[in-house]
Amino acid sequence: AAAAAMYVGVSFADVAKGLAEFRGAGRRFEKKGEVNGITLVDDYAHHPTELTATLKAAMDMPFRKVWAVFQPFTFSRTSMLLDEFAQALSIPDHAVLTDIMGSREKNTFHIFTRQLGEKIPGAVWFPQDESDPETTDARKYENFDQVTNYICDHAQPGDLVITLGCGDVNKVNKMILEELTRRQNTK
Repeated sequence: AAAAAMYVGVSFADVAKGLAEFRGAGRRFEKKGEVNGITLVDDYAHHPTELTATLKAAMDMPFRKVWAVFQPFTFSRTSMLLDEFAQALSIPDHAVLTDIMGSREKNTFHIFTRQLGEKIPGAVWFPQDESDPETTDARKYENFDQVTNYICDHAQPGDLVITLGCGDVNKVNKMILEELTRRQNTK
């Protein structure tokens, strides 16, 4: 980056200043906040290769548990790469799955998040016994409010919660941050 900038006439001082101010690309392991010891990160990963790299990196960090909140994007991709998604999502300690964001597609593939959750080794699928949340590694919820409440009820200090996907799952990250803050302020 520095060589390319200097090649087109940017001074070394300006290159150094720009690099010093660079905080990383948005939605690439972007830290969104920390509340009560729970770290919230957002990432655009929406392909199994990206998920694998991101989740392996997260698991190598010194967090107590890693919670991956994943929103599959497009029915065709989810259908074609179902096994690869399941393998990637078996990396974190917990996988929470939202509905598939179809975007421009109709679900002519007859694929549902449940089918992905069933392929994650050791997963117990919805409906589940809510009295024992530790028996479930993967969960699917109908809306972001349910995902938010589940994460806020179960994540603990020292945990990492990472939202993953190219759809609007980053909204869940904001909702979790707001709800954790609200809960902390009402203690």
